[in-house]
Amino acid sequence: MKKRKKTYFIISGIVLLIMLIMGYVLVATCGPWGGSRCGFHPRFHGRGFHPGFNSKDFGEFILWRMDKKVVELDLTDAQKEKYEAIKGNIQRQLEEGMADRNRMIEEFHAEINKEDPDVKALAETLKKKIEWISGFMEENLDLFVEFYEALDDAQKDRVIDAIRERMEHHHS
Repeated sequence: MKKRKKTYFIISGIVLLIMLIMGYVLVATCGPWGGSRCGFHPRFHGRGFHPGFNSKDFGEFILWRMDKKVVELDLTDAQKEKYEAIKGNIQRQLEEGMADRNRMIEEFHAEINKEDPDVKALAETLKKKIEWISGFMEENLDLFVEFYEALDDAQKDRVIDAIRERMEHHHS
């Protein structure tokens, strides 16, 4: 009977040690609060990690997602040319936007760290950035419509089905 208790004690100790090591590894890789940086964000389950809007990789992530979805459409050569032109335009916009964003953040930090910051000027800068984002989204929606019009009926159906599937995730 003593041998059996000793075996249970040893096995329990090993299991506890493994759990402690796994917990340490989880905290070390994901941080103490976990969050969306650890594992798949609910909106992106099975669809790849989202690097966050603050990351330099955000533009690459957007283009990667576009490429991944376009491959599923099995485009013709003419459609591929159209897509590459649109993708180049979006890539340029994203690069310019990130450079502008970084410059704005530096200006914001410089102003806010002053002894007497000009809050009115900061608000105006943020308003201009919001207008730029709105224009960026508007322009990209126009590019999407242009690309959508270049698709055949079967491809359009696949795109609409994908949009409907994404909308279901937002309503559930």
